[in-house]
Amino acid sequence: MIPMTGDIVRYRGKIGHQATRAAIVTADVRTLDPRGVEAGHVPALDSARHVHLWVFTPGDSGGWAEYNVPPGDGPGQWSPQPTARPLV
Repeated sequence: MIPMTGDIVRYRGKIGHQATRAAIVTADVRTLDPRGVEAGHVPALDSARHVHLWVFTPGDSGGWAEYNVPPGDGPGQWSPQPTARPLV
């Protein structure tokens, strides 16, 4: 999967109990503004599969930004949403 801005993905936390949370892709290689990178406002992406995310949390803060996140199932990585399964 090549992520696109607006895609909903899963993000596994880097610290604590490393919970998996919903996240939305806020920038990919096609939408990242190079002027923002040059000005130092946003980090560059290392590859076409790295993304910037907004990670949602059920806590009071609502979420946080993660930058240049690689794909995978490990801590600090994003993965595609699994296909929906019926409740049994």
